[in-house]
Amino acid sequence: MDRARSRRLMSWLADDRWRLVDADDALVEALGYPRDELLGRDLIELTYADDQSFVRAQLEELMQEGASVGMRQRFCTADGRLLWMTSHISLFGAAQRRQLMATVEPMGEAIGEDPRLLLRRSADRILARRRLREGFFGGDMFGEPAFDLLLDLFVQEIDGQNAYTTSLALASGAPMTTALRQISMLVDRGFVRRVPDPVDRRRVMLQLTEHGSTTMWNYLNAAENL
Repeated sequence: MDRARSRRLMSWLADDRWRLVDADDALVEALGYPRDELLGRDLIELTYADDQSFVRAQLEELMQEGASVGMRQRFCTADGRLLWMTSHISLFGAAQRRQLMATVEPMGEAIGEDPRLLLRRSADRILARRRLREGFFGGDMFGEPAFDLLLDLFVQEIDGQNAYTTSLALASGAPMTTALRQISMLVDRGFVRRVPDPVDRRRVMLQLTEHGSTTMWNYLNAAENL
C-alpha cells in the first residue's frame, strides 16, 4: 500500500532559515526525493515558482508575528509534477534556536496539468461570482469595471484570443464611457497596452502588459491559496 495515501497527515521540521531538517517517511515518499537529498533543501526551493512569493510572505509573517499560519501551496516532486498540499505551520523554540514545524495534508495526486489552466479557472470563477452578485443586487451598487476588465483579459490571454476595445468594454457590463475611462486608467498605470490589429489597423486590441500579466498571476495564485 502507498503510505503517502494511507496516511493523510504528513509532517516536516525546518530551521529558522527555512531549510528542512527532518521529514516523515510519507512526505519523503510523496515528494519522491531520496531522504538525504530532501533534507537541507530550502522550503521555497521545493515550492512551485508561482507560489513562492506567497509562501515566502507567509513564512516571513510567521517569523515576525509568531502566530501559526495555514496555507495551500504546490510542492514540486522529484519527477517535475506538482502536488497540492495544505500546510499548518507553527514556530517554536528559543530566540537563538527557532524552528518551524508543520503538518501537511495532500489535496490530491501529483498533477501535470498546465498551471495556467488552474488560474484560468480561478479567474472564470471570480468573474462568474461577480456576475451572480450583479444579478442579485444590480450592477449599479458595485463599481469595479477595471477588475472585470483585467480578469477578462487574463482569461483571453490564456486562451490565446484577441481582445478588442469595444467588445471588452461591452463585456465589462459598465456604461461604455465608464469602461473606456477605466481602460485608459489601466493603460496609464501600466497594466494594459493598446496594440493595432495587424489585419485591420482601424481596430485596436488590448493586451495585458508583462506587469499586468504578472500581477494577475500573483493575485490569482494568492487567492487560490487563501
